[in-house]
Order: sequence, then structure tokens, then C-alpha cells
Amino acid sequence: MKKDKKILIILLSIFLILCVAGVTLHFTKDLFFSEKNIETAKTESQLLEEKGVVLVNRETFIKEANSLLEKGYSSEEINNIYEYMSEKNIQSILANEYVDLKDFYQISNFDFSKIDRYKAYQTLENIEMKDAVTWVNLNLDEPFYQTVETIEDPDAITVLVNKSHALPSDYVPDDLVAIPNYPSLKIKDDAAQDFENLLAAAKLDNVYIIPYSTYRSYDYQERLYNGYLQDDPVEVVDTYSARPGHSEHQTGLALDVRSSTHWSNLTDSDYEWMLNNSYKYGFIVRYPKDNSTITGYKEEPWHIRYIGIEHATKVHELGITYDEYYDLYLTEH
Repeated sequence: MKKDKKILIILLSIFLILCVAGVTLHFTKDLFFSEKNIETAKTESQLLEEKGVVLVNRETFIKEANSLLEKGYSSEEINNIYEYMSEKNIQSILANEYVDLKDFYQISNFDFSKIDRYKAYQTLENIEMKDAVTWVNLNLDEPFYQTVETIEDPDAITVLVNKSHALPSDYVPDDLVAIPNYPSLKIKDDAAQDFENLLAAAKLDNVYIIPYSTYRSYDYQERLYNGYLQDDPVEVVDTYSARPGHSEHQTGLALDVRSSTHWSNLTDSDYEWMLNNSYKYGFIVRYPKDNSTITGYKEEPWHIRYIGIEHATKVHELGITYDEYYDLYLTEH
């Protein structure tokens, strides 16, 4: 009996020793491979650095950088890709074969998916690549109204409404308010106070501005546009009237204004005042002179648009159209 007990104890001891040894061996094995992986990673990163690649704090960087090297990108090109390109563009570059990107690294609104269109338009128009990128992003390499997307956030003060961005046909702003002294004219509440401030500031400079067309519904714009078609062909109407869904007036953020001495326009001096002062109150002249190739409309001194003081000031300082500003500063690429 005692002998059996001793044998049992010995067997249990051997079993425990084997278990401990197994755990130790497993742990040592894991540690060995873990250290090996670390050493491998160190070696790969060192190799990249030796080739002139600047390491980026990114979990998949080593794998991505090696993939780019295999595609034919130089170390300098890889550095530029990770310094200047958006995440979206990096993923597109990784998913495609080698492309010469030297003309695009420092163009912030570059979209890899449109690279062939950029090159073709730049050649066709003989313009700088940065302009080709912006204009292609605005679909200006296509006929107006050919590519149209429905606006997802029509309530945004910065909403872009043009010939390639359309408002839903049932969209009606829910915060329209009447302009003081003009009960039939309504604009969004966000714009109302700043418009009052604009009128007051203008009066101090002996400029008397009168609003005469503000919010318009989709149906109203449709009737207006179709009415113009009775007198002019569509290609002419499109230069001075928006198709339904494409009018800024539907947002409640646009106003047509006139001088007190004119029926539907501004005098030259009042227009000059508007160009130089409206931005201080969040408004811009939406369709300025010599920009019809971008906006698609003839000059409209009377049409002003509210985008808020911050953005209006930047548009004024940059001297560009709102279409260009929206693509350059308000769109993720």
C-alpha cells in the first residue's frame, strides 16, 4: 500500500515537472518568436531608412512602403506620398500600379481617381495643374448639368448649389423668417440678422439697398425657368437662370438686391460697395464678372449669397469664386 502511494506521488511529481517544463518551453518559444519578429521589424525599418525612406508612425507602414517600392516608387516619391497625400489617395495609390505623381504632391484637393481627367484637361486648356485639378473637381471638363449629385446636407450654411450639385425637389428650409419691412420676402434665420447689419452699414455710406427676391421653392423656380424657355433657347436660358433644384434661392441663403434708383440691379457705385463690403456681414457676390466659365452664369451684380462672415472673408481675400473655395477648403479629398 505504501509502495503504491510512493509510486503515485512520484508519478504526480513527474507530471507536474513536465507541465511546468512545457509552460516554460511554450513561454520561451513565444518569447523567442516575439523577439525574432521584433528583430525582423527592426531590420526591415533599418533597410527602409538606408534606402532613404522616412519612417511614418503607422501600423502598416513597413508593409505599405515595401509594396510601393515593389511598384517602382522611389524613396523620395514614397516620402512625398506620406507627407502630402490624403488617406483616401494613399489607399488608391496602394491599390494601383505605379503612376508618376510629381505634378500632384502639393495640390491639396487632388483626387487620385481623376488623375487622367486632370492631365487631359490641363493639356486641353493649357493651364496650371492646380487649376486643372480644381476645375475638374467642379466637373468643368464636362458640359454643365452632365454630372449631377444630390446635396446631402441642404441646411448647411456653406452648402454648394450649382450646375453639378442639386437640392432635393422637396427641400424647404425650416427656419425661414421675414425680412423686417419686407414681410413677403423670407431668408434663413442665420442670414437675417447679418443682412440687417449689411443694410444699416450701407446706409451709413449713403448706399440704399433693397431686397426684391429671396427664398424660392423648387416649383417656383421650375415655373420661372420654363417661362424663360418661351423666349430663349435652353443654352441661352442656362446662362442666366438656374434649372429647378439648382437655384441658390431654394436654400433661403440667397438674395437678389437692387439700388433704390433701379428696378432690378445695382448702380455701379453700389455694386462697388457690395464687392468691397458685403463679406464683412457674411455675404458674397455669387456670380462676379469674368467667371462664367466656372459658375456657368453671366455676371449678376444683384445676386448675393450668405456663407457666414468667416468664409465670406476668406473668399474675398482669395479673390476666387465660391465654387473654387468650396472645393479647395470645404471638401474632403
